[in-house]
Amino acid sequence: MAARSPMVVIHQAHAGIRRSALRRQLQSVASGNSTSLSVDLDQSGADVGAAIEEITNRLPIESMHVQRLVFAFKRSGTADRVVERLAAESPQQRLNSARVVGALRLTEAVPWVAALLESDDRPVSDAGARALGKIGGARSATALVQAIQRKGLNRRFVVELARAAPDLFVEAALTQPQRSAVRPALAIAAGLRRRQTAVGPLIRLMEDGSRRERVISCRALGWIGSGTAVPTITRALGDRDWKIRLSAAKALGALRAQSAQSELTYLRIDRNASVRKAAEQALYRLIPR
Repeated sequence: MAARSPMVVIHQAHAGIRRSALRRQLQSVASGNSTSLSVDLDQSGADVGAAIEEITNRLPIESMHVQRLVFAFKRSGTADRVVERLAAESPQQRLNSARVVGALRLTEAVPWVAALLESDDRPVSDAGARALGKIGGARSATALVQAIQRKGLNRRFVVELARAAPDLFVEAALTQPQRSAVRPALAIAAGLRRRQTAVGPLIRLMEDGSRRERVISCRALGWIGSGTAVPTITRALGDRDWKIRLSAAKALGALRAQSAQSELTYLRIDRNASVRKAAEQALYRLIPR
């Protein structure tokens, strides 16, 4: 391994010192030991968003640590500069600002963060989605649904929708008319959230939805662990579409649905190799251990 030049070593040392100083300052404010804040958003080697996330990650928005940081950022004028940079020409500045906004849960910045979802620069749009997921609430969830309407099913958007959506938001949206990409995204989000309140809408989607919606709803019900959905999923094993049979077999395996054992056994001779494999794996999961 080639030795690093002295200049590289010195640069990395200085960057480490700046990161440590930034973390100490933020920790002091968050703990209530200080109320003053002076942050250079362009400081090389110091990721402000990452430093804030170290403190606020997993903390609720009403946490005193979060509220102290938000107050200090707003009082110093830094919060205003961060929001302004969400519309900067530099993709890196937009990305970094989204990370700060998300870490601080700045709800008033949602409209500006939502605009990042339209970016063709994937890291920027992903950063916007992550920020909305952290901020949460109906406005963030609606912004993500609208982005899916315009851009199609996007994995990052769906994951953050599952995180951002308030109670019953996804369930209500599943029962409403939606564009083709939206209902599958909502079904995935419902599965990721694992709320029993979504079982009814997902069962109805399995019965009346498009092929894609039925495939995804099967899997979502398996993720939720809904025993009440077993009869509906079992009936899907006889569907003409092999993707639906495949999804149903996987869901029943996840549910360890002993009542579907004979139907799964029949699928071991299915004409589709993927379905046969899924049936074998599901039956293996039904073996008591």
